Amino acid sequence: MNIVFIHGNYPAQFRHLAEMLGRSGDHRVIYFTERNDDAMERFPGVEIRQIEQHRSINPGTHHYLLETEEAILKGQAVLRALDTLVTEGCRPRLVVTHGGTGLGLFIKDLLPDAVHVALFEWFFRPETAHWLKASYDVNDQLKTRIRNLPQLQELSSCDLAVVPTQWQKQQFPKEYQHKLEVIFDGINRSFFQPKPDIDAETIELNGEYLDQPLILKPDDRVLSYATRGMEPLRGFPQFLIAAVHALQGNPDLQVVIAGRDRRAYSYDAPSHGGSWKQHLLAQLEPFEGRERLHFTGLMPYVQYRSLLQRSNLHCYFTRPYVTSWSLFEAAAC
Repeated sequence: MNIVFIHGNYPAQFRHLAEMLGRSGDHRVIYFTERNDDAMERFPGVEIRQIEQHRSINPGTHHYLLETEEAILKGQAVLRALDTLVTEGCRPRLVVTHGGTGLGLFIKDLLPDAVHVALFEWFFRPETAHWLKASYDVNDQLKTRIRNLPQLQELSSCDLAVVPTQWQKQQFPKEYQHKLEVIFDGINRSFFQPKPDIDAETIELNGEYLDQPLILKPDDRVLSYATRGMEPLRGFPQFLIAAVHALQGNPDLQVVIAGRDRRAYSYDAPSHGGSWKQHLLAQLEPFEGRERLHFTGLMPYVQYRSLLQRSNLHCYFTRPYVTSWSLFEAAAC
């Protein structure tokens, strides 16, 4: 069977399904993504193709509709990519999309006989969306509601809609919830699992922000934190302030923060180019134990697992939002 996965990221939530189907050798598996870099993992039997918008959003578009126009442009990009695939003689029987950003808007228009499964993560509501902004006025509230238009279209047109948790399902309007099946996307517990006696080992960790390997010795106590973005939505300011206090009172403590200095969803910091890391360090420094505060950047997957296995305490903060995989990965380790 010809199977297509479509996601802005890669491999993201489709890691396990795409890899399993690709390795089986029973199907042709194509993964369309907006990502295009040398760091992408490659799975046997999975063909990766890029999708690209033909233009950016129009600066004259009403600001309530910016995300809607962006979604349409993404949907058109997917349509062109799929049309090329069909022209080559490959007609997908199953299409799995990441819903909510427009990628699945026009699947059934080109492929009416294909089964379209859409994974949805989030429906924007004022009571949760206000955590994404430094201030939240009536314009933001109205824009939040209109922002849901593309995913309501995707939800109505797909054959099967999936959402990871009951809480995420409950964010959607009641009249749409009947179509949402709750299937937790899960983690690979054959990979994320405890390593006995790792506390007795000296381990070396590598990351993109480290000039040399980070050495963790058996007598170190390790506090870990992992994030896609160092931002208020994920409680990063509160964590860093607490970590500084912990370093001052515990001379054997090593604090390891894995993840990039970026904002994936939240608003910018008021200084230092929007970086919450630099903004907070400028306020907190100097402090006792600064040399025991480590920012690794992104880590190789195996190294990230080693950090979680070695950590004595993993800290996870969030505002009301999608639960991070890192919470379950840390628990499994």
